[in-house]
Amino acid sequence: MPFRSIVAEPHELAKLANAFDAAWIGVNSVHTIGRVAQKRARSRLAAIILELWREDPSLPLGGRAVDRFFAGDRLPQP
Repeated sequence: MPFRSIVAEPHELAKLANAFDAAWIGVNSVHTIGRVAQKRARSRLAAIILELWREDPSLPLGGRAVDRFFAGDRLPQP
């Protein structure tokens, strides 16, 4: 789980983990991330989810994270 060092209530950690899982599936449905680039891409996606959560924890995170992931300058290369 990419959110081990986050201090939050258990329900918020579950929300982050669920958002990450949904966003990772969403990212890979648009652009399959190769094995070599997965660690970097997963870290980037986790950072995006944390940023969105800090901006407004009440909003859905998964879809917004996918949008922001692909709005970046470049996709991770395999």
